[in-house]
Formats: sequence, structure tokens, C-alpha cells
Amino acid sequence: MKRFSLRELAHVVAMSGVVLAAVRCGNPEDTHAPDDASQFNVHSALLTSNRDALRLCVQESASLRGSAARITERLGASLRTVSGHPDWEAARFGGKAPTIEQGCPGPALALERLEPKESIIGPGVAVKPGRYRTFIHVLDEKTADVVLGERQVDRAPAEFLRVDDHVLAEVSTALVVRESYLDHPEFAARWLTGAVGLQAMEAGLPGVLGDVFDKPVTEGSSLTKPSLDPTH
Repeated sequence: MKRFSLRELAHVVAMSGVVLAAVRCGNPEDTHAPDDASQFNVHSALLTSNRDALRLCVQESASLRGSAARITERLGASLRTVSGHPDWEAARFGGKAPTIEQGCPGPALALERLEPKESIIGPGVAVKPGRYRTFIHVLDEKTADVVLGERQVDRAPAEFLRVDDHVLAEVSTALVVRESYLDHPEFAARWLTGAVGLQAMEAGLPGVLGDVFDKPVTEGSSLTKPSLDPTH
């Protein structure tokens, strides 16, 4: 679980599955992207120009590897529920069917308490983001007690794309979830829906992003929503 200091991020804003972060001036990372670098695309919930379909990856705890196929089936059922979202077409996920693939890139999930505002679960900052819009880590109860505490599920950024010299955009989102919670209706209606860039479907549930990023890290932050309407 890669950590980043809040001092490295001047502010964070949430917008339909997107987090933009202004980076402190003088960051030693190279800010000059190669010519084939991906572009940030706010007109699609896929968020980057190099993605043509909604793809999710799933990584299970070692003790759940024997149940990997069944876990993927259960996630597929939840994703079919999400595909009934009224904004699914407007999100422009592409003409291909969504897929869920075994194995997620990036560092292994650390066996330590997840702090969503301070953790990246995935590759981190990338010049060319990977194919996965959403990373899902499914944990057995013992591991979940360490990573999640009393929570059933939580989210964190998985991958950022550099928009310009001082701005990073979250383009992949990670969910960390107890295996026993996968079939709960709230997982699909709230958490999985939010992790692919849509608003929670279940009435009365606050948006998952609002739970995590509703307050600015520093003064001057703002809340912004991208338009998925091609006319804007």
C-alpha cells in the first residue's frame, strides 16, 4: 500500500469518480510526458484516452485463491446490476462489454490499516495508465480485520495521471472489500457504482466519494463535476 503525504497534494476534489490533486511546486518527478502519453478525458468515465472499455481487475487474499472463479462470478453479477444505472450510456464506457480479470498490477496490498486519504492501492502516478478503471481487493475475514478494522469495504486511489505540471487526476479507483460483503446489495449500489465513476444508485445513500473527499484538504479547494455530455 503506497503512501503519499498530504503535503504533496495541495488540494483534492471529488467529481463522479475523479480526484484531482494539485501537486506542490518543485516536485522532483519528471513532468515532461512522452509523445505517446495518455490524455485525461472528462467526457468518459473511463477517464483516459487509451481505454476503450470498462475493465476491472480482482485480487483475492491467498486463502481465497481456491474461490477465485466464484468471486469473479459474484463480481460479474454486481457489475451487471451497475450496468443498469440510468447514467450508464452517458458515462461512455465504450461499445465493448465490461470485463473482470484476475490479478491486479502494482504493489501487493500491505497488511496494515487502510487510510483512504493517505493511501494509494495500485501503481500510483503513471504516464500511461493501465487498462483497469477499477481495482478490487477481496479479503478473508482475518485479513479484513487488519486492513479494514470494523469496516466492510473502503476505497482509495489506485492510479493517477499527470494532467499538467502541477495537477494529478485519479484515473483508477481501488476497492478493498470483505469476501462476505460481496453479495450485499449496498456493495453494488453504492461502492462498485462509485468505483467505476457513477453516483450511488440506492436512495438515501450518500455518494461514496462524498464520504471520503467531501472536505478540502487545504483552503482554496473546490468541488467540481466533469461533463459527460459531448456538447459541453
